[in-house]
Amino acid sequence: MDFNYLKEIKNFYENNSSLLEIIFILGNTTCDIDSALSSYMLSIGENIKCGTIHLSKKGKPSLNTNSTIIYLPVLNIQRGTLHHRIDVKYIFDKFQIDENDFWCVSDPVFDQHNLFKYKNSENKNIKTSLILVDHSILTEEEKYLVDYVVNIYDHHLLTNYSGLYKNLKKMNIRYPIGSCTTLILHDFFCMQKEEDFPIKIISPLLAVSAILIDTKKFSEEFYGNRWVDLDKKVYKFLKKIIKDEYKGIKLKEYFKEIKDIKHDVQKNLELGIEALLSKDQKTFSWEHKKSIWSSFPVSYFDITKKYGNEKLYENFMKYYSGKSEEEQKDIFYITNSSINKKEKLFTIFNPFNLPFTKEQIKDEIKKNNENDNFSVEIEKINVNGKINGEICNIILPDTYSRKSFEPILKKFFCNLKRSNFI
Repeated sequence: MDFNYLKEIKNFYENNSSLLEIIFILGNTTCDIDSALSSYMLSIGENIKCGTIHLSKKGKPSLNTNSTIIYLPVLNIQRGTLHHRIDVKYIFDKFQIDENDFWCVSDPVFDQHNLFKYKNSENKNIKTSLILVDHSILTEEEKYLVDYVVNIYDHHLLTNYSGLYKNLKKMNIRYPIGSCTTLILHDFFCMQKEEDFPIKIISPLLAVSAILIDTKKFSEEFYGNRWVDLDKKVYKFLKKIIKDEYKGIKLKEYFKEIKDIKHDVQKNLELGIEALLSKDQKTFSWEHKKSIWSSFPVSYFDITKKYGNEKLYENFMKYYSGKSEEEQKDIFYITNSSINKKEKLFTIFNPFNLPFTKEQIKDEIKKNNENDNFSVEIEKINVNGKINGEICNIILPDTYSRKSFEPILKKFFCNLKRSNFI
């Protein structure tokens, strides 16, 4: 595209001394396709809305150099690690988006001890705020940013947010929705006429990418779980534009292209076990309990076949380092991955004893599962006397995801008493 959006706003940010307000748009720590594109497209929508990006009658974009406000997309990763997200890197390259033109949460401007200091600006009192996108809770390491959060765009269930953000002005949380990009596209770009879509800034094929992946291309068995009518409405809007702009392209093939690269076994295993654990990892607080949850793009069994159970448990244990025994009992390492086309494996690990029985968690799952097509097993771990504990293996239908299973586990764990520990 003639107008390189990221380079234009980065140049404006670095060289404009008249800025009065900067709003960073922070994606979640997984930095998956949905998170990265949500941050990217929300910044475009907000910059058009506030007049920093001007669109002519023919849709040609230009930068308003007199603007005093700017929205900037932030990838919630360490700079230089995007290649761990194989599918995101693939899409960025396909659409000629340079990852180096994004802001990253590891950049100096986010340094807690020198926060939001703008070395290139003559104005030392720039107002700075933060929008959270595709998540609504900051990690423990990011809590120092809490007073800067003014808005949230998310599609995950949030049950208790009272008092979290004292400066919160707006909250756009809709659950269930398959993709957070659905919410942004609907609110900013798909309520207009098709000819008004800012095609000279956003490729409609890029815009539909996360929706295709998150809804599994609208497979019927995932309706109400991985997608809803609003996802389909936005998809149909974009599909018409894509049909006009990309002659002969088949979205079914494009979906398969992204899915195959995301789940490429060899490419993922080559990243190493630490990257596999960290690249799609979230943390959840369940009252006094905490879970660290990794979603694997390849089967759990592929990982253990390559590295062995012992190596996997050793890497789990790194997240317990420096904790007291009581603290360790309240931390659970959870994983999920597809093991075939119809089933997913969820594992729950603790280096001591799990605070529940097999029957207890089976009963909880039955409350939320219409059929009995699942299994639960708990096994003891003893690796050379170094690593002990228990792991719970739960096999569920493929319709389950971290997004849908986390609220179930949260309720279950919050109802457990501390006395359940042995």
